[in-house]
Amino acid sequence: MFLIYQIKVGLCLIAFYLLWKLLLSRETFHRFNRVALLTVMVLALVLPWIRLSLDAPASVASRMVVLDEIFVGPAGAAQPHRNASSWTVMGVMTVVYFIGMALALVWLLHSQWNLHRLLKTGRKEQLSDDITLHVLPGELSPFSYFKHIVISEQDYRDNPHEILTHEMAHITLRHSWDLLFVKLVTLFQWWNPAAWLLACELRQVHEYEADMTVINQGVDAKQYQLLLIRKSVGNQLFSMANNFNYQSLKKRIHMMTTNKSSQWKMLRALAVVPAIALALLAFANPKSVAAVVTASVQQDAAVQSVMQSPDPVQAEAVPEVVETEAEEQAIEESTVEQAPEEPVPEPTKIYESVEQMPEFPGGVEGLMRYLYQNIQYPPMAAQNNIGGRVVLQFVIDETGQVGDVKVVRSVSEEIDAEAVRVVKSLPKFEPGRQNGEPVAVWYTLPVMFKLQSKPQQEGE
Repeated sequence: MFLIYQIKVGLCLIAFYLLWKLLLSRETFHRFNRVALLTVMVLALVLPWIRLSLDAPASVASRMVVLDEIFVGPAGAAQPHRNASSWTVMGVMTVVYFIGMALALVWLLHSQWNLHRLLKTGRKEQLSDDITLHVLPGELSPFSYFKHIVISEQDYRDNPHEILTHEMAHITLRHSWDLLFVKLVTLFQWWNPAAWLLACELRQVHEYEADMTVINQGVDAKQYQLLLIRKSVGNQLFSMANNFNYQSLKKRIHMMTTNKSSQWKMLRALAVVPAIALALLAFANPKSVAAVVTASVQQDAAVQSVMQSPDPVQAEAVPEVVETEAEEQAIEESTVEQAPEEPVPEPTKIYESVEQMPEFPGGVEGLMRYLYQNIQYPPMAAQNNIGGRVVLQFVIDETGQVGDVKVVRSVSEEIDAEAVRVVKSLPKFEPGRQNGEPVAVWYTLPVMFKLQSKPQQEGE
């Protein structure tokens, strides 16, 4: 589920980045753009958690949870039959993700360590009660970091006013807090180019804001642009710092000379509303939200054919209807004979899909292991070369107990009985939950009893 959440966040970030580049990236309302960029990144993290209830009625087969199939050999050894390749891919993806995130975290911590070491060097001056200026020798691109400004001796001597005004703007506008948030997003979504591109766009907007602050304070625009060109040879050393000459100088100069955008163009940001709606609809779609569960059901053609066939055994697949009618008839008869002293309890509702599915102790692997250790191939069936897939349906009630075990696809009397015996012996599950309350849930389990082919003798 974590990887699915990651993919959903990534898709949202990609969609929002494309909308940003198309509609707002060239406009001059920088404060609005900054808020817009931060907002869409927050939305990308939040939207996958919002679940709309749009589930439409589905067939019984599509709403049942089908457990992994078990293969049983004649020697009595049951082996779990799983989609090994998909499990391996998911496992590899998880390992790769966390390795990548660990490397990104190491890189970030290394950068922070170097930054803090640098802040301990050079001479310091207090520009105000909480802002410290660090003047360092040698070649260095000016930058700011929370309440710290770092500048070289030469820049402090030649162009202190323009540079300090620029870096003070970063501090006053709290750009370092934005960068901290963005770094966490890119750490979480290190694999997603859209996350890094949005981070670059936000940094660019920070520079636009700081540049306009300098121009608005009376600094000559042409002289300031020449200063930017002269300082454009520096390197960005620290990912959490606001660098004076940060990236795309051409864009910054162009933005300073561009006429102010019409405020009406801010309405373009409303284009994100249908994008949000589409995301919510996509995440609410049972086929995408519960892809892991429904895929296993849809891929098991045998189970679907049983559920959808007109065979009389289909009536056993929905016992709740029969039981409900029987109880209602019993209640009516008892009402005629005598009035009950207490209200008759309503029949327990059996869910076909819930928010939190029941879980066997030890998870799916634990369930497979239990079946592996307890199922025995019936000797009579083995002697008569009988095999096939028996499909069982059962309920895990609100206490986690297995009950109401039924055969919805039969192979033989012996094989059916063995499968039912083992399922009835299952220990308690952690019950399923709907709206935080434990509830009863239907389960379907296919078990394949398959005779091993005998090896061909030499000379035959």
